[in-house]
Amino acid sequence: MRYTNVIFRANYKAALKSGLYDFTSARDFYREATKSSGLGMHHDLARRYIELQALMLTVVAPHWAEYVWLEILGKKESVQNARFPAVPATDPALTAAREYVRSTASSITSAEGAQMKRMAKGKSTSYDPKKPKLLTIYAALKYPEWQDQYIELTRSAFKDMTLDLKEVSKKIDKKDSKRAMPFIQQLKKSLESGISPDTVFERRLAFDEQLVLSEMVPGLQQTVVKCVAVEVVVVDQGGKSGKVVAAIGDKAGKVGSQKEGLQGAAESAVPGNPTFFFENLEESS
Repeated sequence: MRYTNVIFRANYKAALKSGLYDFTSARDFYREATKSSGLGMHHDLARRYIELQALMLTVVAPHWAEYVWLEILGKKESVQNARFPAVPATDPALTAAREYVRSTASSITSAEGAQMKRMAKGKSTSYDPKKPKLLTIYAALKYPEWQDQYIELTRSAFKDMTLDLKEVSKKIDKKDSKRAMPFIQQLKKSLESGISPDTVFERRLAFDEQLVLSEMVPGLQQTVVKCVAVEVVVVDQGGKSGKVVAAIGDKAGKVGSQKEGLQGAAESAVPGNPTFFFENLEESS
């Protein structure tokens, strides 16, 4: 057998990390998300996961992979004769939505955990995380007007698919640096993730934030301790009022209802970066 211009690399450590740990982590995230939402894992997708993991781990665990391939999956030929599937290009919109779900859920559970730690140390808290509570998530469909100038600044500095933050920072008004730099860094992250520059600069998310948050509601209620109600409020410009667009639990606001006098957290919400607020509810007698 003759090989030309082919380099074979025995990167077993990388194969193990990607084929087992990273792939398992992706499965666990999917399993927990579908379980908490009451949907459950899709049978065909779960089987496909097992098949792909067996293929990837054949190079480091051939006997295990062969057992899974023949005995569990019921394949007719050895896994050694199987070919790796053609993998389609990733969808930046789906990737962005997934990361949004992860970061939003993590921020909420981390905030609750921080309150638990404060209570354990005898410090005061804004609410009692061990008692029934309402979780209100504030989402904004429009960006604050002050960001307009920095969108244009970033657009002009974005060349050859790269953004020089140092050059951009020199043109930022010092009084705006604390809020402008995190915003520009988020733009840079979106651009480098493969999302179309037109989508980023036109300030359109790659996914429907309101829809994603609505789908997250059942899972968040199951994840957060003593959470008896969750509501998603789309805030108006300025963050003083808004409309309930998704809710679960008797104590949550009615979908479609208008809410006035929102908490201060609502003012900080921007597209792609929701804010949230916990408050205790009286237990039913």
